[in-house]
Amino acid sequence: MVRLADLHELGRSNALNLECPSFEDQPFNQPASAAERKLALISTAGLIRRGDAPFRRNDAGYRVIDESVSNEDIQISHLSINFDRTAAVNNIETIFPRQLSQQLVSDGRIGALADKHYSVMGATDPLKMETTVAEIIESMKAESVNTAVLLPV
Repeated sequence: MVRLADLHELGRSNALNLECPSFEDQPFNQPASAAERKLALISTAGLIRRGDAPFRRNDAGYRVIDESVSNEDIQISHLSINFDRTAAVNNIETIFPRQLSQQLVSDGRIGALADKHYSVMGATDPLKMETTVAEIIESMKAESVNTAVLLPV
């Protein structure tokens, strides 16, 4: 990701002046103990399964990446001049660490991994993503996920 100091003045000014939504309620949740945690990954890299339609600019949808999908069948469709995709293309684990997460389960550091993980398109207006977020939350609740790791790219 590019640093603000490295952006052209106009880009830096735009980033610093982005309107951020505010929310009336601030829910707080006591985290589950490590042994009770069921973890889902949520990436902003526009990840797709091989053969899926790629994300497009300002795409407010999401894709499900089942745990059964091999890393070789996960592709990054997010394009930006602001980051280098080389590491992700060579090893998807660098941005979507499912094997590392599974190792945490094997080591007893967390209880379980979700069967479903999620990807959205970064740089999409969050206000346009309300439906997407609600659907992901419902899917995670149905699977009893109580811990989500946001993986921004």
